[in-house]
Amino acid sequence: MKYSDEKLSKKTINIGAHRSVRVTVKYSCRVSSAQQLWDKWELQCMVLASFTLQAFFLFAAGIRRRSKSTVLRVLLWLAYLSADYVAVFVLGHLTRKMDDQLVLLWAPVLLLHLGGQDTITAFSMEDNELWKRHLLGLLTQVAMAVYVVAKSWRSSNLVAPVALMFVSGTVKYGERTWALKTASSDTIKDSRMSDLYKEWWWRVFRSDFYAEKWWPKEEYADLVQAAGESFHNCMNALMDIPVTRRLRPGVQSWTEEIQRFRLTAINAAGGREEVDTFPSRAYKLVEIQLSLMYDHLYTKVGLRYAAQAVGLGLPLLTLATPSSALALFAAARKKHSSAVDVAVSYVLLAGAVALEVLAILAVMGSFRSYYFLRNKLGARGRWLTAAVFWLVRSLRPYDQPLWSNKWGQNNLLAGCIKEKQAGVFTRAMRRVDFSTSVVTWHLVTDMCFFLGREPDSRRHMALAREVSSYLMDLVMERRVLSSSEGHVKHLKAREEVKQILAQHEGARVDTADADAMRKMLEAGVRRISSNTSMQFRMNVRPVLPNAWRLAQLLVQQDGDVETGGDGGGAPWKMITSVWIEMLFHLATRCDAGFHAKNLSTGGEFITHVRLLLHNRGIGWNFIGD
Repeated sequence: MKYSDEKLSKKTINIGAHRSVRVTVKYSCRVSSAQQLWDKWELQCMVLASFTLQAFFLFAAGIRRRSKSTVLRVLLWLAYLSADYVAVFVLGHLTRKMDDQLVLLWAPVLLLHLGGQDTITAFSMEDNELWKRHLLGLLTQVAMAVYVVAKSWRSSNLVAPVALMFVSGTVKYGERTWALKTASSDTIKDSRMSDLYKEWWWRVFRSDFYAEKWWPKEEYADLVQAAGESFHNCMNALMDIPVTRRLRPGVQSWTEEIQRFRLTAINAAGGREEVDTFPSRAYKLVEIQLSLMYDHLYTKVGLRYAAQAVGLGLPLLTLATPSSALALFAAARKKHSSAVDVAVSYVLLAGAVALEVLAILAVMGSFRSYYFLRNKLGARGRWLTAAVFWLVRSLRPYDQPLWSNKWGQNNLLAGCIKEKQAGVFTRAMRRVDFSTSVVTWHLVTDMCFFLGREPDSRRHMALAREVSSYLMDLVMERRVLSSSEGHVKHLKAREEVKQILAQHEGARVDTADADAMRKMLEAGVRRISSNTSMQFRMNVRPVLPNAWRLAQLLVQQDGDVETGGDGGGAPWKMITSVWIEMLFHLATRCDAGFHAKNLSTGGEFITHVRLLLHNRGIGWNFIGD
């Protein structure tokens, strides 16, 4: 019995071993088949993937100027990094297919892909500073493409299409490098300090310049014209470039023209604020100005008009060469080439032509193109100018925002409550830095909301709280200022709020319940004020009690009619004025890199405020001031 059991066990083991071997063999065969299939079509798939990335750039890259979508930003970032790697990878592996003459054609097409699309040259401002690295890449990849073609040379059948695509690919790649250099900070500062000053000097003393009355009236086209005229000024403001004192007459004329138009708009509205269209048009002007700057910093549009004779001629060259190459390729003999490779080649060539056509239409539909044609052609080219403006208006309707129209919010009390649920006035502000003032007034604003009665003006209350949370987001989360004292106050206030919330463990706290929040804060502030040992240990004066007393003083004075209060609850007009003043103060002191960087992420409201002030003659940086 024992012997039979051992024999049966051996048979079972043998059977299991055979089954394991068969499974392993089948798995190995499948892996081998998949590997062979991939080896056979690897280059074709990678070349088509490179073309797909270029098409994605053309259609999706322009959306980021008016969107803060994290998904879109991540996809563009991955595509931006992958596009060059894929093209270089395929270019290096083309040497494996020396027997196919179509390799001659794919190599220069990949150079075209390395040149990128007109809608995106840099993902961020830092990419513009790496233009020398791209110049080195241009030299090495062109040399690699020449090597691939030279090694694969068998006949003269495809010489003409290959030569044309080489011209197109090299020019396209050179355009990208040139565009990056044009948008680099050093190049911008050098150009602003030399050639643009000469142009301004000529404009300021031209007798008929300000007599033309080009400031916007009613037409969308006049807004574009005004934005184009002020482009160089706005670039100076955005990049913190000082302006020579000789340009003061031009600045004064600029602001006086705006003021005259403002008075005209008020008179036309009969003093009624609801029908005054000046503010909306002023914001639209800033949107167009920022759109022009985005084009200059992140696309090839700035390159087109930096050197007009060359920049405007190159798109025609990069369109004509692939079109001719496509026609010559269609007429060439392709009997010995794979049908799949021929189809892929047609897709690449036809796709290159289509992308160039769409890119040219996108450039023609830009604000810069309309401004250029209107100035250069004048009345002689009014039909062409009108056609271009029709394209501009179709691509960018007047009512469509040119930026994300969103601003970040950071509410200290709400943030601490969210964490819990998840797991007079001159003296008060004296000798504190700006970030400390932001923290203190942010707390005062929320406390006035919880202490006060229903205000007469909901609009001022909502505006004050939104601007308060927005400045907290800028100063405390994104650190647009380098002050340390304010951040210490911010951390201290958070700890104090968490101490208050810890006393209400298990209870749900809602910021919408003003009465409950008022009682909770009042009890918590009293507890913090009496805890002198905690204050000594932290070596920082408590933040909440000071803000609480200031908020109570505001509410009491507003409710006291004898002291000038109107009894309407918290004095939201005064609080709103404080926040608007802080917004203006911060707008002119943000680092230039912050404004330029955020143009590619949907834009920032404070950048619009910066240009609004600049258009009114506020915040100009004159040399020698």
